[in-house]
Amino acid sequence: MLPKLALDTNAYRALDDGNNKLSKYVKSAAKLGLPIIVLGELYYGIFLGNKQEDNLVNLNRFITLPRLDILHVTEDTARIFGEIATELRQKGKPIQQDDMWIAALCKQYGYALATADKGFVGIIGLELLSF
Repeated sequence: MLPKLALDTNAYRALDDGNNKLSKYVKSAAKLGLPIIVLGELYYGIFLGNKQEDNLVNLNRFITLPRLDILHVTEDTARIFGEIATELRQKGKPIQQDDMWIAALCKQYGYALATADKGFVGIIGLELLSF
């Protein structure tokens, strides 16, 4: 059983599409997390897409789950973001800024991150779960 599992944008979409492996991880997690950055990316995709109403209903159902926490940015998140950005730049492996914020939130709140994005691999102290 996973204590805390956060979803990246691609993980939320895979879960919504019925990914069995990810579904098992989600069911076994004691707590679920959704970084606020991911929530913004999801709203962007919804408003850009054709099935706005259905997708909004599904997202609202998900974010009201009792075991789900929305992971919000604080001053601590900003410090962790700065550490991650510096670390990746020094390694010559920068990633998108949104992804660094997502990683910072997961590190700050102690959540493993479910993602299909390989860019997160080089971040020290970030537990990843691929699906």
